[in-house]
Amino acid sequence: MKKSKPLLDEAGAYRYALWLLGHRPYTTGALLQKFRLRSLPEAIGQTVVEKLTAKKFLNDQAYAESLIHSKTSQNWGPSRIRTALYQKKVPREIIDQTLKSSYSQEGEAAQAAELMERQKQRFLRKKEKKKGQRLRQAFEFLVRKGFSVSAARLAVNQVFSYNPELLNEE
Repeated sequence: MKKSKPLLDEAGAYRYALWLLGHRPYTTGALLQKFRLRSLPEAIGQTVVEKLTAKKFLNDQAYAESLIHSKTSQNWGPSRIRTALYQKKVPREIIDQTLKSSYSQEGEAAQAAELMERQKQRFLRKKEKKKGQRLRQAFEFLVRKGFSVSAARLAVNQVFSYNPELLNEE
């Protein structure tokens, strides 16, 4: 594998950052990580990031809002979106703020119920080897999608009208 050549100065780092941002959006943290991989000193990287932020080429808040909108349309829940934002190096304050403005508990439960309603037939087609297995699988599906335990329980309860004790059996 070909090794990337190191960045030596601020002008080269700025051109590299513009080239990267021309292909897809980046967060501040992800861009700084790219600079570290190219052996750019931290001080120069911070200066370039500040310039890009001042010119509005970098905006972590807008990036987070865009990712939340995109992943919500793919039926991701808030927990899974939070993890994706952490991986993209979005600051915690921005993650908390944007998720709080995008999701309420009622909204999360409604989205989980809507997803479960669409997937209901998939779980009803499966044969149960143990009593409550189908409901447990539906519940686990929602939790894997990133919904909270309470929202998943509420959605499964609403869609399947089950006894909540079935999920607690091992």
